[in-house]
Amino acid sequence: MKTNLITTIALTIAFNFANAQDMGNAQYEKKGNADYGNGAYGNGSYTINRVNTIQTTSSSQDEMVLTIKGIYNERATAQIATFAVLQLGKTAEEATNLIDERIGNVMKELALFNKEIVVETDMISFVPTYDYAVEKKIFNPKTYNEKPSGFELKKNILIKFRNNNDFDKILSICGKNEIYDIAKVDYVTTNFDMVRSQMQKKALEVFRDQMANYSLIMNTDLNKKEKILQEGFNVTYPMESYRSYQAYSQADANFDPKGEVHNIKKNTTQYYNQALVKDHNFVMNPDITEPTIQAFYDITIRIKLKEDQLPKNTIIRNNRYYIITATGDVKPLNL
Repeated sequence: MKTNLITTIALTIAFNFANAQDMGNAQYEKKGNADYGNGAYGNGSYTINRVNTIQTTSSSQDEMVLTIKGIYNERATAQIATFAVLQLGKTAEEATNLIDERIGNVMKELALFNKEIVVETDMISFVPTYDYAVEKKIFNPKTYNEKPSGFELKKNILIKFRNNNDFDKILSICGKNEIYDIAKVDYVTTNFDMVRSQMQKKALEVFRDQMANYSLIMNTDLNKKEKILQEGFNVTYPMESYRSYQAYSQADANFDPKGEVHNIKKNTTQYYNQALVKDHNFVMNPDITEPTIQAFYDITIRIKLKEDQLPKNTIIRNNRYYIITATGDVKPLNL
């Protein structure tokens, strides 16, 4: 019995340590020694996380407003990496030949690696560079004149690839040819029409369920009420969702007042921070781990609860009311 008790305590401690590692460094900040006796950690008091609900429905005597929001995580059908290439040369011909050789080697090696990878070039600038020459004069100070000393050629390489794992090989091939500057990486998809159509269908399903529930609660058929609709659609790309992050760590020690302390520069990097799901009614493809194109769809429906006192086909003229019959006759209303 004693052995079982020891085993249970050991498993509990191991479980607690395992859970403690799930928070992540982005939320961790060490401020001091932990004070477990007072229910605090890192000089910060332990508090309960109270979360308020997000309002998605509002209602008054006259109308009811429903808001339905959704997210669609779409994998990129292709990515386009843009590399900046700079080449210097003593002559225009030398600069052109050297940059063409470097870009040509990249094209050949990528074609051998994967024939589906597409490489295009974009001309940026081709300008001469200048230096200064000293003009000696007998009775005047030295004069410095500019003179052409070479040429500077800039081009961009646009590499289109479909498999995300191919990017490591692309970097290796470009680096071997002294091409290191990645200007940007664009995510491309050709499925926007399909994405929007599926989000509209999903929002309609959610709307039907809500209408059935609210009709039951309010004891009225909301489907027969007059409605006004407003729709919205937007897209964010992965490059818009990256956030800066600096690893925080500091030595906890008592230093000699006469000593010198040199702090090491903390590493600064970025991480992909996709939109949170909590204020949306539905999410499509929620289990994708790689950075994705996120499509956002929302629909707002205003349901008129209070019926008009007069029929819809009523005409008002000089404070007199007329109604148009089914046969087209206009008859006055005595009110």
